[in-house]
Amino acid sequence: MAEEGSGPGAYSICVGVCGVGPAVIWLIVLIYALWTHHKDTGCNVSLWSWLGGCAVVFGIKVGGHLLKMVSDAPDFHTSTLEVCIGCTTFFAGCFLLAWEIYGAILYVKAEGDICTLTTWTLVALIVNPIIGLMTIITMIIAQAALLPAAFLNTVQDSGDEEE
Repeated sequence: MAEEGSGPGAYSICVGVCGVGPAVIWLIVLIYALWTHHKDTGCNVSLWSWLGGCAVVFGIKVGGHLLKMVSDAPDFHTSTLEVCIGCTTFFAGCFLLAWEIYGAILYVKAEGDICTLTTWTLVALIVNPIIGLMTIITMIIAQAALLPAAFLNTVQDSGDEEE
């Protein structure tokens, strides 16, 4: 018997961890790159800022998915907070698309610079879409694999309310 405000179940935790796993790893790599090169004065500052923007966007996406993960047990009812989290995550993904184009322009302009940030920018230009796609795929797989559990949870909860 589930009580009101019982917290997240195994479904929410599994979907959250599976969905954001690739993005968390990439976010850690981006933070490492930013930290190790934050004092490079010979590099184009725009490249560092662009990598920082990528880290912020992936941080928003990870944070949004983790917030959804620790929300209440799945019940097929959508709260205003869940809608806001979903929209924020969606808009962060859309922003990342435009940010990729801007990053490509920065990379082309800085291609002649001998700087490790140029290499990190190229890696990020290639890996960002791959990680974004992997996050979407892992979320879909986790949702599809665990949807029966969410449905069963809803059926059991609604049966408890009728008694």
